[in-house]
Amino acid sequence: MKQITLKNGTICVVSSSKSEGLTLSATVKVGHLNEPKLGLASVYEKVLMLQDASMETVYGGTITSYLTGGLSKDFRNKLAELAELIKHPELSAELLKAAVADIVQHTRDRNALPRRQLKLLYKHTAFSGNIIWDTEAYVASLESLTVEDLKEFHDKYYTGKNLIIGVSGVPMSEAQPVLEELFSDIPAGKANKAEIPAYTGGYEILKVASPASFHRVLIGWDVSGVSNMAEANVMMSMLYGRLERSFAESGIDVTVEVKVAGYYGCRTLRIAVECPYMVGVNRMIDIVCANIKRLKHELASERRMETSRNRAMTEKLLKFQQPEAAAVEISWQILHRGSMYNIADRINATWQVSARDVQDISKEIFNDKVTCVIGTDMNPDNLYSLNEIVEKMK
Repeated sequence: MKQITLKNGTICVVSSSKSEGLTLSATVKVGHLNEPKLGLASVYEKVLMLQDASMETVYGGTITSYLTGGLSKDFRNKLAELAELIKHPELSAELLKAAVADIVQHTRDRNALPRRQLKLLYKHTAFSGNIIWDTEAYVASLESLTVEDLKEFHDKYYTGKNLIIGVSGVPMSEAQPVLEELFSDIPAGKANKAEIPAYTGGYEILKVASPASFHRVLIGWDVSGVSNMAEANVMMSMLYGRLERSFAESGIDVTVEVKVAGYYGCRTLRIAVECPYMVGVNRMIDIVCANIKRLKHELASERRMETSRNRAMTEKLLKFQQPEAAAVEISWQILHRGSMYNIADRINATWQVSARDVQDISKEIFNDKVTCVIGTDMNPDNLYSLNEIVEKMK
């Protein structure tokens, strides 16, 4: 991976590849956490997507990435198409109307989905001081947006100092002159400062329709500032394996997820557990808390360490074998931390993680404020309180 900065501040990251595949990305430092009007980032993104059916998007709280690809031999043409979309998009009333209608329909469709609503509740409980999501207020804001809003948004944020261009599939010697030709004329603008909301944690219950077909629990901790992520990755792999085993030994059919989740810029280690309706929520929480307590107070065996290190390394390798996922991660690291971590060093560090390292990172993360949201039709009076959950993990 090689990196250059154009005269207008645009950062270009180029990764060669032995395959004939080409991946291009443009990542802009703006998202729905720092948009000037509610929903504007999403509408602008949709307007661009309506102009290029081959483009995909990945959005986070503070960045938006546009991804496309093709064959390496088509590099210049494909990059020119991306540059034109970023520099001179069509911002018309017709496209605005179509974009708003699509997002409104999508929002209302998803509003009826309990798993989707639980994720929204988790996000706002963790980072927004428990500001409750208001679907109709969001729709009203979308419908109030104008073409002038789109143009002002473009001129302020789609500038050189807020932009990273990613190229995978051609060497730097071939890519650099084309990048300079196509992107150096973008106005430099001002680097956008993303205001990251404070992590608050908290506890909320989402009442699902009765009788419920499932119960779902999301429990998380802030890891935005964690620096020793190799240890955290191994610990998460270990926790996932132990949770699977614990639920299986209890005879419970369960779906388990352990991942780093949330906005880019705001990250949590999130455990998601979903069980059939006949399994009590408190029983689910008991098993999760017991495994977290074990991580904090017991050193893992060498066999468990080997399995967990191997799983963590494999997951990291798989992620960076996917050019789209790698492009977004690289852009986020550069925009928010100033540089991309060395992938080989991260993988090598994984092999050096010890049982003591796992125990130490478990104490660092799990002794912090917790976020817990529960989707259930059970009587809230019959559920553990947040204080009871915290006590079970000590």
